Amino acid sequence: MGGFDRTKAYAPQEATFFDDGREIELLHFVYSHPKLESIRGSPKDVLAAIDEFGRTKKYLMNVGEDKGRIVCDLIAEVKPNTMVELGGYVGYSCILFGDAVRTAGGLRYFSFERNPEFAAVISSLVDLAGLSDIVKVIVGSSDESIARFHASGTLKHIDLMFLDHYKPAYTTDLKLCEELKLVTPGSVLAADNVIKPGNPPYLEYVRSTVQEKRKKVEEGAKGVNTEGFAERNVKQYAKRIETERFNESAGNPNLVYESKLVNSFEPTGVPVILLSFVTLPFSISIVFLSLIWAKLRPQPRSLDPYNASDKKTILITGISMTKGLSIARLLSQHTPHCIIGADTSAVSPGRFSRSVSAFHKLSPPDGKDAEPYIDSLLHVIKTEEVDLWISCSSVVAAVGDGQVVRLAENAMGSEFRAVQFSEDVVAVLHEKDEFIEYVRSLDLLVPESRRCTDDREVLDVLLANKSFTGEGEEREKEKERRREWIMKPIGVDDKARNQMMTLLPFASPQKTREYVKSLEVSALNPFQLQQYIHGEEYCTHALVIRGHITAFVACPSSELLMYYEALPADSHLAREMLAFTQRVARDGGESFTGHLSFDFLIEGKGRNAKLYPIECNPRVHTAVALFSDTPQMAGAYLSIFSPTSVLADREIVAPRAPTYSYYWIGHDLVTLLILPLFDLLWGRATLEDVLEGVAEFGEHLVYWRDGTFTVQDPLPFLVLYHVYWPLRFLYSIVTGTAWSRINVSTTKVFES
Repeated sequence: MGGFDRTKAYAPQEATFFDDGREIELLHFVYSHPKLESIRGSPKDVLAAIDEFGRTKKYLMNVGEDKGRIVCDLIAEVKPNTMVELGGYVGYSCILFGDAVRTAGGLRYFSFERNPEFAAVISSLVDLAGLSDIVKVIVGSSDESIARFHASGTLKHIDLMFLDHYKPAYTTDLKLCEELKLVTPGSVLAADNVIKPGNPPYLEYVRSTVQEKRKKVEEGAKGVNTEGFAERNVKQYAKRIETERFNESAGNPNLVYESKLVNSFEPTGVPVILLSFVTLPFSISIVFLSLIWAKLRPQPRSLDPYNASDKKTILITGISMTKGLSIARLLSQHTPHCIIGADTSAVSPGRFSRSVSAFHKLSPPDGKDAEPYIDSLLHVIKTEEVDLWISCSSVVAAVGDGQVVRLAENAMGSEFRAVQFSEDVVAVLHEKDEFIEYVRSLDLLVPESRRCTDDREVLDVLLANKSFTGEGEEREKEKERRREWIMKPIGVDDKARNQMMTLLPFASPQKTREYVKSLEVSALNPFQLQQYIHGEEYCTHALVIRGHITAFVACPSSELLMYYEALPADSHLAREMLAFTQRVARDGGESFTGHLSFDFLIEGKGRNAKLYPIECNPRVHTAVALFSDTPQMAGAYLSIFSPTSVLADREIVAPRAPTYSYYWIGHDLVTLLILPLFDLLWGRATLEDVLEGVAEFGEHLVYWRDGTFTVQDPLPFLVLYHVYWPLRFLYSIVTGTAWSRINVSTTKVFES
């Protein structure tokens, strides 16, 4: 789902919204900021200070968060040596994009700004951000400055150009760059405001064929065309410049552009909240009918051998997530035991499930102080006299839950059971670098990986030039030379995701050095340098009881997994991933109990495929939802009360065939229906694209199952989409919390 950054929601735009002294006020505001010294040298913090002025003082006509993200993604893809922006205003885009260019290994960023006061503001803020080594600010009219820098040899070619200056000059300046051979085949253009308020001459030019452009040249069509512009845009700079002058270059009519409109916006949570209210009557109707159906239809009896002579109290934490809710439903439907739920959210969807007989609100872990969370969870375990605790940890709570196991076992005695690894196991499996080293110690195949705590350690690998002799050594040398790497921050960092898949090294050693330097690798900010494996990604979920795998499933994966389809349990890949999991579980021994999930990259095909484990999640995976129709899964959990000798003879539970695939209708409604429709309206998609989305949505609706909704237990679905998410969005609006996307299945919000 789409995202927004409410921190960049500026004050209302006035009738006069620039060149009235506010730009100089901004400079004084930033340089008198109480956190100036911490801001100095940080592009991110300088941008935050500019945003703060725009929010609390006066509106600024900066590039928006959404457009900024689009261009930054483009920079990461193009990796320009030289980028040019036309129109710098106060330097927001210059700092944002200049930093992105440096991160991508670029060498130079030119900002052309004709207003000398604006240019002075840009230069001061660029210097404060520590970007003076890569950013050059040029004062003067764009066409004259471009010609001057080209003539001096300073500007030889433009790899990526961002146009955001005087709108009628877009086309004339582009033609000049074509004539000077600064823009050539392979150059990429990003032009702002061509949809709103619009730039018809520019769109017409970049969409014209060679024949159409040649014809206009022959007809003598030169200079500026102001047709189609609003009068206020044509006269935008009349205060300073009485008569606009433009170059009359004919450009290079032989260049052909691939043009794509990208509609950008500064969204808030309001549209998503509105969507929730619009769909509320439909959801209420479905839930009402489901409740009637569930009342009339008898519930399935708990099946032998899952009936126990003594009734147990089972606590499941994390029931706001699909995985926790799925486990609660399984145990409630197929065992006679008392199921209690707990979560850090008071409006957790699982709280309203008929599967739980009681609910407890836990204090949320904040990553710095886990004690309130640990204390609240221990209190629930003690007061409810819990026999079995099944932990569905979030990433943040994983280590804390490991501590709770030890404390709860001491407090509750030998009869207490928990499906949760101890903190020392979590520490090894959770950290990317320690996990790889652990797997390597088991003599299992792993991608080449290094923990790096400074630039030198990274560059020693990326820029290594080893000496080889002999034919075989030459082949190894070439293989080493072609090897690609990625860098991952140790631990969880939502904001670093866009850079984590940057392939290294760059063609230029200098670019590689500059990119690595921009990551600020240190002992306090370590990175994992890992060999990049070209192949398909898979994930697994396993339930491990005292070193024995009692349930297992594997499925195709992706960076943000929202569709779950089980691999056949007897497939070669599934068996290989199971064998890997069993090897790790056996090594864990008698004390190794918990949920175990791995991410694999597969190199090659068929039986010759190689499995490379890249990450481990020592907690429940959402793939556990694939067991929703498998009563034997309830028995797998209750086997924790069985002797170890019995576990060795148990058959590993797999999802019952045929296995339903799972989706989330809230995610599909936005990604397959609403967004494609908006793309069609804005000219970014065809009717065929929209119909494909409708067809896929229909297939999921008819043949797949929603991860949250069931006819027997519909209230969590209603609460998720019409209480939980609206409140989360409202909280983001009120607090100014920035986010980029959400995962409906895990209720995770990715901060931006």
